[in-house]
Amino acid sequence: MALKISKEKKEVLIYTTKDYKIRGYVHILTNSRLSDSLDIMAKQSQFLPVTDAVIVFPDGTRKEVSFLLIRVSSIDLLIQVEE
Repeated sequence: MALKISKEKKEVLIYTTKDYKIRGYVHILTNSRLSDSLDIMAKQSQFLPVTDAVIVFPDGTRKEVSFLLIRVSSIDLLIQVEE
């Protein structure tokens, strides 16, 4: 029997050490702060899953992807997009 954990998605803007800009969704525990959930995720894995993302490459080209993993150590800045 699988245990289902209730999560909600938060839209974020991520800037990486290689000058990529990524806008997409991270899924965090319901009723938790984004910072707390990201701290827990970073302790469990080296990667942060992001869904429905748009990647802006350093040369300005864009690519839409349904899922990607970002190495946590490559994140310079992560901002929650206000709803």
